[in-house]
Amino acid sequence: MPLTAETASTADLAQYISGLATADELDILTDLRDKRREILWAVRGSRVRTGVRVELTNMKPKYLNGLVGTVTRTSKSKKGEPLADVQVDAPPAALRAKAQRDGGPADIVEGIPFAGLAPA
Repeated sequence: MPLTAETASTADLAQYISGLATADELDILTDLRDKRREILWAVRGSRVRTGVRVELTNMKPKYLNGLVGTVTRTSKSKKGEPLADVQVDAPPAALRAKAQRDGGPADIVEGIPFAGLAPA
């Protein structure tokens, strides 16, 4: 039975990709995956407003992943990308050390792209 959108499972797709997909098909799948992630991040980011509780995701440095806090300010980058500052509930040691070194607040993470925020 040929694979169709109605009959293909995740396992079927994984098997096809690992054994049968051509380089061109993999390029198409990669592009589709990236576009779908952008859409999902945009939808998730559309809910970001000052005062909203959020969780930090897909962050670098990695120690920021999973932190929860409140959006304190929104802005835009020079390229127009929406950004948020988040006051985190429990700042990790690395964030406290950075704040001590730089002289800023220990519980604020600044300039987070909306795509890196999920509703908490």
